[in-house]
This record gives sequence, structure tokens and C-alpha cells, in this order.
Amino acid sequence: MAVRGFEVTAVYVSGFKKALQDLGLLEQVAAKIAPATKAALDAPFSARTHDADVLRDLSDVLHALAGAETFQKHSYLMARDSLGKILTPMFKVALALTGRSPATLLARVPDSVHQVLRGVKATWLPDGSNAGVLRVDYPEPVTSVAADGWRGTLKFLFELIEGMPAHIVKIETLNEVRTLAIHVQW
Repeated sequence: MAVRGFEVTAVYVSGFKKALQDLGLLEQVAAKIAPATKAALDAPFSARTHDADVLRDLSDVLHALAGAETFQKHSYLMARDSLGKILTPMFKVALALTGRSPATLLARVPDSVHQVLRGVKATWLPDGSNAGVLRVDYPEPVTSVAADGWRGTLKFLFELIEGMPAHIVKIETLNEVRTLAIHVQW
């Protein structure tokens, strides 16, 4: 697989695998992915990062096999059970120091993205006191599967804020499908 504009970390691939196991879908997905993807899935920590093709293959196969709702659930489980172990302490400190608002967490997403995706840039753009846009810029076009991944991931973040429910209003694709603009409100 040719290296393209971004990479996914070993931590992300490991979390993807764990969430597949938790959903009972590991064997089904593993049977349909490319050999290079299977090698990364079998040994996520064989490298610090893996090419974007690994993420795309895993995501496309899972989405095609199980549908958007299950893919979102997978992303939620991955965020909560794997990535959350790394990022939740940072989020809880931020909530304690700057207030229990979705904006507090969403402002930390850009730093968090670097922990899992190299070459992808996220920006939080507040729009008043109860809304904003999380802009995720990829160096290459992405499919709607990426939006479903963010839906599941943000569901986990929103659960960290008790008493102030947030939700995604819409997700726009911009910049020839290289950018997701995720409109959030609470």
C-alpha cells in the first residue's frame, strides 16, 4: 500500500481491533480485508503508524458488512474503551478547570486527533455559547464512512458532560470531500 497524506497510529488500530472483538465482528472483518491490512490488524504495534489505507480498508469493510449504525457503535466503543483510556484524563482535567461545557471538550479535540491520526488537522470554531463547528481537514478525500466514525466518537465525548446534552446538527463535506464540518449544538 502506498503511503499517502495521513497515517493512523498503532493505538488506533489496536482500539479498532478491540472494538471489533467486543462486537463479535473481528473474524468476519478479518476475512474480507487486504493482506497488508490484516498484517496491521494482527500486530498493530509492529509499527508506530500505519498507512491511511489500513484505516480505509478496515472502515469500509466494517461499514459494508454491518451498516452505518453498527459502525457508529464501533467508533463509540473504540473511543470509550481504547482511546478514552488515554484521552479521558486530559478531558476531565479540562472540564474541572474550564467548566462542564461541550465547548471545553471540543476545544481539546484538535490535540486529541494527533494521538490517533497523523497528517489530519482538526479545528474547533465556537459559534456563540451553545454551538460551534468541529472542522476536520484530511489531506485526501474521505467517504461518508468518516462522518459515521465521528458520530460515534463524539457520542462518547458528549457523555462525559453530564447535564448538558450536545448533539450533531449536521455534517457537511467541503474542500472536494477533504474536510468534514461537524456542526454541534447544546
